Amino acid sequence: MMSTFETPFLHQNSCRTSFPTFLHMFYVDIRPDAVDKHGRNYRLELMGRGLLHTITRHGFRMPKYKTSPDQNVLEFPGVAYQHGTYSCSPSVVPAIATPEPRLSLGVVLSGSYRKQFEALKETYEQFRDLGCTVLSPSSVSIVREEDGFAYMRGEETETPERIEERHIDAIQRASFVWLHAPEGYVGPTAALEIGYANAAGVPVYARELPAEKRVQPFVRLVDSPAAIVQNRPEHPEPPTPALRAFQEYYRRAAIQRGYTKERPKDCLLLMVEEIGELARALRKREKLTRHGSYPESNEAHELADVFLYVVHLANVLGLDLAEVVQRKESINVEKFLAK
Repeated sequence: MMSTFETPFLHQNSCRTSFPTFLHMFYVDIRPDAVDKHGRNYRLELMGRGLLHTITRHGFRMPKYKTSPDQNVLEFPGVAYQHGTYSCSPSVVPAIATPEPRLSLGVVLSGSYRKQFEALKETYEQFRDLGCTVLSPSSVSIVREEDGFAYMRGEETETPERIEERHIDAIQRASFVWLHAPEGYVGPTAALEIGYANAAGVPVYARELPAEKRVQPFVRLVDSPAAIVQNRPEHPEPPTPALRAFQEYYRRAAIQRGYTKERPKDCLLLMVEEIGELARALRKREKLTRHGSYPESNEAHELADVFLYVVHLANVLGLDLAEVVQRKESINVEKFLAK
């Protein structure tokens, strides 16, 4: 029996030609020894009673499930369903995923805008000429200064707090930060932005290092903006996830909630249960047909529960989740670049 189910039969690209061959092999190899040639199931007896032709001409008479117009039908790869019948496509080998074209680099200009402003404007234009998107500031045209704060065109009616909040958000989305530090000067606001970029895993570049030695380790020295674009890595460096603070919070929360006696097995089972609830919520959204009713569920809440159990399991195992995620993603990047 096992020799009958060879790869040609199972291969999804050859189902048109191999399946009839399989049926013939099954009939020749199995039926002669299993059926009484002179009994009521004998082929000539069935034909004489008008039974065999109904099988060979019309196929199996099996009831069909009713489908609703809004349900999704899950299909096997290469098998198309249309008008109640299935057919095999000539080729179902999935295409190998190809990397998308490299995205445009997004840059944020940080530093003192009031010192050597013409050099800052020149840098702004250089990045634009190199094809980069300057996320912040939106322009380099100072319209007024007030209490040491420079307002660019379009920011006249905004508060310094709102402008800085938008600038920080741009750093989060940026490919890198360019530090404008004339003569090594870095003010308190620029120092704050360097620290935020470092925490978010966004590299900071500059033509000259800050004079403050405590800030220097967080800044990378380059000759020009063009050097950043020309030497850009094929894949961005994976940042360290900002999870340490939350992981420490959940360690304390687990103590307060009485979870400290849970073993890794207990945590894993609870996490798998949450993954099942997440799957049920997604199945409901995708309208996959199953018998029974759907309990009330929220995919966002279930996904959050899965995340909480992942954090909790990391604490139970004594792992620095941010570090291991960064390390594993670095391995993933190496595998991706080796393709």
